[in-house]
Amino acid sequence: MVIPLATTGTATFDQIAIVTGVVGLLYVALAGLLWRERTGRVTLVGRFADTIGRLDGVPRWAALTPYLHAVSLLACAFGVWWDIAVHIDKGRDTGPFGTPAHYPIFFGILGVIVSGVLPIALARKPLPARTIKLTKGWRIPCSAALITVCGTFALVGFPLDDVWHHLFGEDVTLWGPTHLLMIGGVVFSIFARLLAIAEVEQLMGINKRRLFQELVSVGALLIAWDLFSTEFNYGVPQFPLILQPLLIVFGSAMAFTILRARRGPGTTFAALAVYLVIRGGIAWAVAEPLGEIVGHFPLLIVEALLVEVVAFALGNKNRFRLGLVSGVLIGTVGVVAEYAWSQVWMPIAWPSSMLPSAIGYGVIVGAGAGLVGAWLATRYAEVAGEERAIGIKHIRPVAVRRTHQLGAVGLVAVVATVFFCVPRTADAGVSGVVSLERVATGAEPTAYVTITLTPADAAAHVDGARWFEALAWQGGGLVYHPMQKVADGTYRSADPLPMYGKWKSMIRLHQGPRDMVAAWVYAPEDLAIAKPAIQVSNGQTVEFVNEQQTLRREERTDVPRWMWNAGYALLAVVGLLEVIGIAWLVGRGARGGRMRAAHLAAGERERETA
Repeated sequence: MVIPLATTGTATFDQIAIVTGVVGLLYVALAGLLWRERTGRVTLVGRFADTIGRLDGVPRWAALTPYLHAVSLLACAFGVWWDIAVHIDKGRDTGPFGTPAHYPIFFGILGVIVSGVLPIALARKPLPARTIKLTKGWRIPCSAALITVCGTFALVGFPLDDVWHHLFGEDVTLWGPTHLLMIGGVVFSIFARLLAIAEVEQLMGINKRRLFQELVSVGALLIAWDLFSTEFNYGVPQFPLILQPLLIVFGSAMAFTILRARRGPGTTFAALAVYLVIRGGIAWAVAEPLGEIVGHFPLLIVEALLVEVVAFALGNKNRFRLGLVSGVLIGTVGVVAEYAWSQVWMPIAWPSSMLPSAIGYGVIVGAGAGLVGAWLATRYAEVAGEERAIGIKHIRPVAVRRTHQLGAVGLVAVVATVFFCVPRTADAGVSGVVSLERVATGAEPTAYVTITLTPADAAAHVDGARWFEALAWQGGGLVYHPMQKVADGTYRSADPLPMYGKWKSMIRLHQGPRDMVAAWVYAPEDLAIAKPAIQVSNGQTVEFVNEQQTLRREERTDVPRWMWNAGYALLAVVGLLEVIGIAWLVGRGARGGRMRAAHLAAGERERETA
């Protein structure tokens, strides 16, 4: 079977040459650095690391990575939000460098890789108690290996994205496999950064500078996690709305628990401040100087407050109790708070009909995320030199095993719930008669859209819908207006829709937990993908179809289903490998920290006896 390749949105030869050339030069430079450092030669990078290490009071291998990694994460985050805004405003691009927004993403990913390779090249004693042996006399920190692996997975997603477009056309969605591969690799690298901070703490102890780095890293985790919700934050989600509160609960419960389970009062507010300042700054920069649409975001203030209150009431010695109670509260009170915020500023206000299911699923996801955060906090504490797992009242070997079990249960609960909510259906059985009330005519016509639904009971589906809106995008901006009821079964857009140029205008209906359909109002002719123009006229009956046919007009429909499934299966395998890598390397570092702490404690007891 021969599948013809798509011709839109794919890389030209010059773009392929740029990517290959830049990556090749970077790898040659890194290979040279590795060779010179491992053969004892002096390098400018090594001298710089020695200087920064003396100033910061850290080993040379840990001197440069915190700063480079932070800049790289900022570049990736800024690039992703800018890129998505460009796609929403203007439609598809022409390859890996089809828009300027791709450059900060690309160089940010390269920066993440360099952040992992630098400590590998500069690794000298003192090193953490548990390392990875590459050759005789060459051991590297676990964190360096993890950052490098995560960055590599992210970089692989860049060329694979072009391959995906060749095979399937453009899937203009953040949650395409290759997009998630790139974003996931960068997000997971933050867990490695927290591991590196714990490794340095094991050797040098904690001080205000390293605590500040940890606060920034947790704030970065909140920012990076919000990337997964970007389509919801921009108002063009392509998956069930229930996933937005679940992602908020997952990210906030996990991140705040990781921090507060180890550090003192008020630390969650410090991480929250990092999140709000940087996330707000990126939203402003994309909207104002760059002239794209505004990216909304959750506040997470109540979530941080809940974790602080629980820690104040229960303490943070029993980390799993702290994570579990905090997660349940975030899944209930936190969800209600974000529901209220969605009514104020989110592009799609959460309907009250969704609140019971959001709280129900939120409790499961929050509890699971809290357990995952507690597991990570416990392991990081052990890496830093804590002698035993705190909060499980058994002898130490059983305690460690029990924490693994609790962390695994939490992760399974979160993943199973999220995956259960992801699938969509398109069983509307709804059509409607459209009438247009012209506002502007001539070259740029606009009109209010009124639709009378059939069959007669169709209005019952709309009354409890997650959203029922008129949407226009990719014509130079984004327009979305709720459909307002004017009579039984008849609805009118709150404002006019554009019906000219490159605009794609439609009516979207998300009914029930997962049913998502849409009806065309206007779309231009697109010769590149052999799609005719669509122009609905007064009195015309339109059918609601699978929403993907309208939001992803460029996506091909002649590709066998098994190829789509294979793509997502490959993403699942890669994601599983990254999770296993995090668990193994963090666990390996924790074992070394426990042994070192036990050794130091034994030595102290011997001195006291003597």
